[in-house]
Amino acid sequence: MKNEELIEEGIVIKSQNGIAEITIIEKGDCSECSAKVYCSPSEGNKKKLKVKDPFGVNPGDRVKVSLKGSNLFAASILLYGVPLVLLIIAILIGISFFEDSKNKELYGFLIGLGVLILYYFSVFIILRKKEEFIKLPQIIFVSSLSEN
Repeated sequence: MKNEELIEEGIVIKSQNGIAEITIIEKGDCSECSAKVYCSPSEGNKKKLKVKDPFGVNPGDRVKVSLKGSNLFAASILLYGVPLVLLIIAILIGISFFEDSKNKELYGFLIGLGVLILYYFSVFIILRKKEEFIKLPQIIFVSSLSEN
């Protein structure tokens, strides 16, 4: 997975400060794609994606985007692996802390849920302030719609 590279096609919606937002051209296999952690649904079934823009693209340009497997793996660990470990640890700590209570599992679950909320909130704040925290996919090819 480290050497894997996913290539997607899309159309630029907007571009500013070296970051472009594109709409992915769906090929029908999005449900099986491992890069779902990068795409976010917009209106209808369209998928939006933020990417690095080294070319200075314009809205309407058709682009190809490259996403490295190592970046995808890191994002997956950050969004799924770390929270899973935190949840399990927090539940176990909560259960042992409320060992004498009838509802120790409930309290452990609530503590785990609280830890997850804090984790995702902090990741959200960090990502808003520092976009390069997760490496964005990069545009590797541009073709203007007027050329087609």
